[in-house]
Amino acid sequence: MDKFIILFLFLFLNISNVVTENVTPESIKLAFTKSKNQMRVTWYTIDESKAPTVLYSTEMFEPIQDSSFTSIGEIISYDTIGFDGKINTAVMSSLSPSTMYFYCVGDKSLNIWSSIFNFTTNQFDAPFGKVIPFTTSFFGDMGWIEGDSLNSDVYTVDNLISRINEIQILHHVGDIAYADKQKPHDLPGNQTIWNKFQNSISPLSSHLPYLTCPGNHDRFIDLSVYTKTWQMPVDFESDSWYSYDYNGIHFIGFSSEHDYFPLSSQHTWIENDLKKYRKSNPNGWIVMYSHRPFYCSVVWDWCSNIDVVESKKIYLWSLEDLLYKYNVDLFISGHAHSYERTLPVYKNKIMGDVNYPKATVHIVVGTGGDVEGEDMIWQPSQQWTTGLRTSINGFGLLNVINSTTLNWQFVANINNTIIDEFNLTKGLFNF
Repeated sequence: MDKFIILFLFLFLNISNVVTENVTPESIKLAFTKSKNQMRVTWYTIDESKAPTVLYSTEMFEPIQDSSFTSIGEIISYDTIGFDGKINTAVMSSLSPSTMYFYCVGDKSLNIWSSIFNFTTNQFDAPFGKVIPFTTSFFGDMGWIEGDSLNSDVYTVDNLISRINEIQILHHVGDIAYADKQKPHDLPGNQTIWNKFQNSISPLSSHLPYLTCPGNHDRFIDLSVYTKTWQMPVDFESDSWYSYDYNGIHFIGFSSEHDYFPLSSQHTWIENDLKKYRKSNPNGWIVMYSHRPFYCSVVWDWCSNIDVVESKKIYLWSLEDLLYKYNVDLFISGHAHSYERTLPVYKNKIMGDVNYPKATVHIVVGTGGDVEGEDMIWQPSQQWTTGLRTSINGFGLLNVINSTTLNWQFVANINNTIIDEFNLTKGLFNF
């Protein structure tokens, strides 16, 4: 009788554990890896999965059956106060170019799966440096807000969803979710807000690679939550800088929230990456992005006179020479909650125009929508200012045309309409 009771309790406790385990996948996000024929998928679970797995195939399938490919993932734990749950990440490998894949994530041992999603690989079998047309989006300073605030990310997300078949990559240039602005956990961040934001972008990030760089509102106590949540194609887990090639364009994302002084690990990496790419492709397009801008003109601390803001002066001194030395064509940022763009500019001097650029063109697109609202007041136009300056929320579209022309559009969330546009001709400077 005693043995029967013990056995009953053992079975009851184990069944209870299975029933109460919540490993339903949430916050599903795609990102590139260091290998061109791979795609990483990351998702969040409240409890720890027994066997985090991604199933994927070139044909639609049912998760209860075996798909063509299976990849077992790894589990990452937060080590920041106030953040619980588990991050699961897995890599889909041996992908074919220009191919649509279907996939789902979940726990294979418990047979708990997400919905089926899909993504399409790029033409990575093309000759190195060959430019193949595509479109990518850029936006920054986008966070989740309770209710129907006009500054909520929902408007940017909905408008991007309406264009999802036109876009191949998404870039969020820092200040993600604004979880540090929501009590009760300001300093370490509010995980409820952090997770709600990720769920809000899942209709996008589950279908398109969602590339990020950290902003000042992503630091919390340190950048540990950011680096664990957003699995970018970095060299080392603690890094927040990386590069990748897509259809003949070289993209570089770096962290304005780390040490970027000359001889720092990040500065050294940036210069080595630029040097390596320019050696292999002297005339190729380079698009660089980070959170803080080099040039901006709203009335706000970071955009004030360079001689007044010492930190910005150091930022420019440390990095702007690299953009000029290695012919970086376009630099895209956020931080200022506004939209503006420059003529080609170096050391505050105009260097040609967009038809004959002799320096980098800069774009600020910190207009994703957030709890802090827009920056509404502008300084007098600077000599390098051109085109529209606005505080209207929206996002940018970078349309790669060919090896000599890029097209840029700014889409206002109001009516989902293009309100600024220009073409950039490939320039050769400092050669």
